[in-house]
Amino acid sequence: MTSLAKRLLTAALAIPLVLAVFWACDHYHVDWGVCLFLSIVTMIAGWEYLHLVANLGIPLPRELIMFAIPAYLMLLVPWGGQYAIVLAGAVVYLIVFYSFSRRGAREGFFASLAGTFGFLYLAVTISFIYLLHQAGFPYIVHFLLMVWGYDSGAYFTGSLFGRHQLLPRISLAKTWEGVAGGIALAIVAAAILPEFWGDIPRWLPHIVALGALEGAFCQMGDLFESLVKRAAGVKDAGWLLPGHGGMLDRIDGLLAAVPVYYFYMHFVIGLI
Repeated sequence: MTSLAKRLLTAALAIPLVLAVFWACDHYHVDWGVCLFLSIVTMIAGWEYLHLVANLGIPLPRELIMFAIPAYLMLLVPWGGQYAIVLAGAVVYLIVFYSFSRRGAREGFFASLAGTFGFLYLAVTISFIYLLHQAGFPYIVHFLLMVWGYDSGAYFTGSLFGRHQLLPRISLAKTWEGVAGGIALAIVAAAILPEFWGDIPRWLPHIVALGALEGAFCQMGDLFESLVKRAAGVKDAGWLLPGHGGMLDRIDGLLAAVPVYYFYMHFVIGLI
């Protein structure tokens, strides 16, 4: 089976499953189910992140980070999303204290930096999905369609028409043509929200801006992970998802884009 066939088959199986989980949790008002699902996804990505950082020679507090991820996400339900920053701050201080108490000054410094960043990069950013769940299932679908739209548009446009490399020092496969195709499809996906349909001329600038922003941040998230993988000397973060690599390979763009989506929808246009 070719890499493209594996990629399409994995997507065909995973996308309905992901949407079904979010729909069921929204329909039956199971908030803890969303956090449990996010915890599983993030713990897998976190394990992959730990291996990448280990390849860089940085000793991380593995046990603490793997415990902190689900603890933080599951506590969002009783504490409420508005207290997420308090929870995150407590975990960060714990990671720093643990790192310095178990290591020397130099190792503790790098371990606390990498550990804190890993927790913020993974658990805190993905917790914005929980805030979208609180706003309603259509917003999760809307966001995911833009992320998947950008990924698909960038992959196929880049494969077919890519000539000009985006940042060859970080990734040889990324092209400006792929970026253009991805952003175009993300803008199309941005229009697939019923709230926009009643007055398209009014919402059109926001549709374009939202699609372009989501596409740009998806690409930045992908480039950042490519940078870490290149530094660690690996091609993929993992092997869990055939044709895509690991979980971190699959959600790298999502992690960068979801806070931007929430802030834009909440503070700029006030829909959530």
